[in-house]
Amino acid sequence: MKYFYVIALLITVGLALLPMTYLQGEGEDEYIGKVVNYTTYGATVKSLDPATCGDVTSAVIQGNIYEGLYWYHYLKRPLEIVPQLADGMPEISDDGLTYTIKIKRGVKYSRNPCFGKNPDGTYKTRTVRAADFVLAFKRVADYHINTGLAWAFLSGRIVGLDEWRKKSKSYPAGDFSRYDLPVEGLRALDDYTFQIKLRKKFPQMMYVLAMHVYAPIPREAVDYWLGTEDDGKGGRRPIPINKRVCEFRDYRMVVGTGPYMFKEFVRKNRIVLVRNPDFRNQYYPTEGAPGDKEKGLLADAGKKVPFIDVIRYDYVAESYSAWMRFLTRQTDSCGIPKEVFKSVITPGKKLGEKWRKKGIRLYTYSPPVVYWLVFNMEDPIVGASKSLRQALCLAYDVENHIKILYNGRGKRATNILPSLFKEHDLAGPGPYYRLDLQAARKKLEQAKKELARQGKLVDGKIPQLRLDLPGNDRAAYRMGEFAQQQFRKLGIDLKVIGNDWATLQEKVNNKRCQIYTMGWHADYPDPENFLQLFYSPNIAKGTNNANYSNPEYDRLYERARVLPDCPERRQLYVKMVRIISEDCPVLLLSEPISFFLTYKWMKNIKPHPVGYGYTRFRRIDTVLRKKMGGR
Repeated sequence: MKYFYVIALLITVGLALLPMTYLQGEGEDEYIGKVVNYTTYGATVKSLDPATCGDVTSAVIQGNIYEGLYWYHYLKRPLEIVPQLADGMPEISDDGLTYTIKIKRGVKYSRNPCFGKNPDGTYKTRTVRAADFVLAFKRVADYHINTGLAWAFLSGRIVGLDEWRKKSKSYPAGDFSRYDLPVEGLRALDDYTFQIKLRKKFPQMMYVLAMHVYAPIPREAVDYWLGTEDDGKGGRRPIPINKRVCEFRDYRMVVGTGPYMFKEFVRKNRIVLVRNPDFRNQYYPTEGAPGDKEKGLLADAGKKVPFIDVIRYDYVAESYSAWMRFLTRQTDSCGIPKEVFKSVITPGKKLGEKWRKKGIRLYTYSPPVVYWLVFNMEDPIVGASKSLRQALCLAYDVENHIKILYNGRGKRATNILPSLFKEHDLAGPGPYYRLDLQAARKKLEQAKKELARQGKLVDGKIPQLRLDLPGNDRAAYRMGEFAQQQFRKLGIDLKVIGNDWATLQEKVNNKRCQIYTMGWHADYPDPENFLQLFYSPNIAKGTNNANYSNPEYDRLYERARVLPDCPERRQLYVKMVRIISEDCPVLLLSEPISFFLTYKWMKNIKPHPVGYGYTRFRRIDTVLRKKMGGR
């Protein structure tokens, strides 16, 4: 799902699991005669379970395997939601509260031990049923599963689901009989009809249904993988309830409907996805956005997908090492390391002629992302003084932050919405999201007075502040040093603390950070996805990690969230953006611009701003790759 907290884009990822070849009778030589996409990864998949997917890197992998009811058309812009596992768009009641969705017939899961074996020893499969979606929604609501962001989009919205969540708390974590409890607002009317009843209108519901985190889950997978274990004799035995886990953590447990399935998952070594032999007939789009035909993006219109048989990710920790693999044609695509950026990209942000002659192509796009420094509004210092937050925003040289740390790959963020949203321009730039050191010093004097009245100054000075970073590497500390320089201009001492991602998340969730760096990648193309980050009831749900609370903001949000796209809703959105621009619960940094390279043998490349799972549409010209010296 989105797709949520973003530190780097366009990276693929690895998982800490034991190496194991999953598909029977296959080894390295199975690549012979196959179309293989070679790439690298250097980060971590945080989740293999769709219910717990809450970051971009996990979504990149999961999108190849899990599918939702709906998704976005690969080529069309503006974005258009189209059916994926649903058989058509939903039937929505006149009051906007009931969604009745037909499920495509004949959609099969990838073969898995949870379905049993055929007489010839191969694993069975079965078709998707409406009840599988009911189970998926219940798992997202399950008290015993840390579903975080996926739950935030459902909480308070579906009839009876919050009550079901409370009941699930009373069950032991390993007692899956709770999934048999009914939910009034989630019903399988028959095997191919799924119905959702909302408590209030929620115009963004279609966007939620286009997320793979609500992908169908077969009950067989829960009972087999989470309820039993290998008995050492070729059979299975029940796991005691008090020893069961509730999440799918091993790649062997992954059962999806998508075009790919896991073959291998070797920690800090490789990830291998292979074609799902039971994947349904799906075809490349026959229409797209203006200009797509001229770019060759419709050359494969109407052809069956996927075009690629195997996706192999090799672990490469250093970006420069990944770059060298790309230059030696061992991989098909690559990002651009900071240290070589100026030698590859011209001042006009074009690919240099030298590289074009090598058959390399440059793709750039601006994803709907905003990076920021978050102020913990419950902190006794930064949360207690709006003037201090405003001063820090005014003193921070964001343009040089982007230039020095990111080779200019971005533009200054001027309010909390990405500039791709029309409401961004309507709201205008925030008054403190600019560089003005003189104004910053005036605000600092006001801040000292505010904090002095509360007895929070130390020897007449603002106490040392703390910045938590999502990393311990050189890049993270360069950012920390830059931030220290900016704060020092105001005479403020800043302590920089490096963390691995899991530690930072734990600190943020437990409100132990004072200031920390983070970002948000849109889950869907509506400003509400960003505005909900500052709605006070979402503090408890885990999306309002600034712990921001403003009754006027909440009132406007509650009015706006039930309205369809209309002038009234746009004006409410604008008012909320301006409130945040005044209160400054975040110090805005940048809207990134992503640069990545491929060889010209890679076809059908069109970056998608919010969707995942589109590797199925990419094609590799293997003849050209071999001719150019590729693998």
